Amino acid sequence: MVVIDDIGSFPLPSNVSRKEFDGVYIRALEAFASGKRLEEEPELEVFYRAVATSLRAKLETGLDVVTYPQHYDMHRQFMEPIEKYQHEPFLIREKFAVIPELYVVNREAWHYWEESGRPIRLRVCVTGPVELYLKTPFGFNIYEEVLMNIAESVNSFLRNSVIASKHIVTEVVSIDEPSLGFVDLLNIDRDGIIRALEKSVRGVNAKVQVHLHTLKAAEYPLEARGIDVLTGEFASSPENINFISKQELESYDKFLRGGVASTSIDRKLGSFIERGIKHPSPEQLADGVEQIKALYLRLKEKFGERMSFAGPDCGLGSWPSQEAAKLVLKRCVLAIREAENS
Repeated sequence: MVVIDDIGSFPLPSNVSRKEFDGVYIRALEAFASGKRLEEEPELEVFYRAVATSLRAKLETGLDVVTYPQHYDMHRQFMEPIEKYQHEPFLIREKFAVIPELYVVNREAWHYWEESGRPIRLRVCVTGPVELYLKTPFGFNIYEEVLMNIAESVNSFLRNSVIASKHIVTEVVSIDEPSLGFVDLLNIDRDGIIRALEKSVRGVNAKVQVHLHTLKAAEYPLEARGIDVLTGEFASSPENINFISKQELESYDKFLRGGVASTSIDRKLGSFIERGIKHPSPEQLADGVEQIKALYLRLKEKFGERMSFAGPDCGLGSWPSQEAAKLVLKRCVLAIREAENS
């Protein structure tokens, strides 16, 4: 049975501003790392409320596996603590390699258990080593020792984030590498990239995805030990279907996550503006159930049992409202379940 999940980012609740949330994020991380109860820290109330509200919104969509609500910039979320708490260049002190959203998820999972009798099935995403390296002052000039230190820092975040309890089960973790396949100027050989990916996921006790925006980069995770699932964005980038085959997945014993609903909000909004619609509704913005189902069935026909996960292409953080983002997730769940039962 295909597992329906989401990629992570999500709009903030309407009563929380970007400035408010960003202003307390690192303080929330430091409080979590220091063993404080975030819900008892008055200055962190806005952080706790935003994450708890968004988690509830995701759970209401019927996803099999939910990613913690990622509201902070995917690069700053990890580079800021790495740079602030490094004990070697870009090698973070283990204590501070934490994701404060997971404190909230863990606490709220108790309430969810009391209401539903079920644990939260969780997906944890961490920005990958190559993507983070591109945000350093070195840019495309790759120093492998620095890259490997970043990979070890990513590994610390992942290992510290796997939760297994009565109320929450971490089913899958992901390293996000959206630039792989688009950046051709990296002065490092393919084996160096593969070593960095492997170091990032070493010893992680969960199924491991790598989130790619183009499957032109599939060669790296296909050969990397410890990576189980490659993601493919097929709704926004239908050409991805030509970049990998079921036979390749079988030969490397890897699986695929199929992105079956477009999350390219700028492209969608531009299309509506061209038609004179300045404020499209959530129902207009979200791909239709039949459209999602048709793509899902096409991917199942091509990849069969090698497609083990499915959901929206990418995160929904830039969408105009939680209502619109929830509708994307709900329609994915409905379409995939209808397709599986047809």
